[in-house]
Amino acid sequence: MRDSVFERSWSRFSLNKMKVEHSVFINHPVEKTFAYMSNLENQADWSGFVISARKISSEEMLVGTTVRCTIRFLGRCFETTYEIVECKPDRYFTFKSIIGVAPSFTCIRFEPLDGGGTNVLVEVNIDFTGGYLGFEETLITNLVSRQVANDLQTLKDILETTASIGGNPG
Repeated sequence: MRDSVFERSWSRFSLNKMKVEHSVFINHPVEKTFAYMSNLENQADWSGFVISARKISSEEMLVGTTVRCTIRFLGRCFETTYEIVECKPDRYFTFKSIIGVAPSFTCIRFEPLDGGGTNVLVEVNIDFTGGYLGFEETLITNLVSRQVANDLQTLKDILETTASIGGNPG
């Protein structure tokens, strides 16, 4: 995966890169976890950054799909459009911002575990040009890292709770 579109494209960004990585174990099958997360419109349900998300392309939720999101960060709202650039069902998908305030790449990997659970690994890379909203890079990195960790816990809660009551998220 390291010589993927993600790695080749990310190397073209500026020297000021913010990278955040988190993972979470979800007691939910990898196929269902992947299906829910790869539908980027579902981000509004589990991501504290995303207020709304709407698919604007006609493709299924695979490579080439574009989704317009309203993002809230530090009390401000921004419009960002993402495109899925890489996808191997039930294993990983990568999306990048194609319109928005900061170029970013997000790679989400799925590891099926014995017993039917899934380990979800999220890597977020943002091109930080400095002085973002008047705040230092360290503060922004800490805020993004904390929010990604919280988002994964929310995702875990949604998927595990829905599974325990026999429902289907999304």
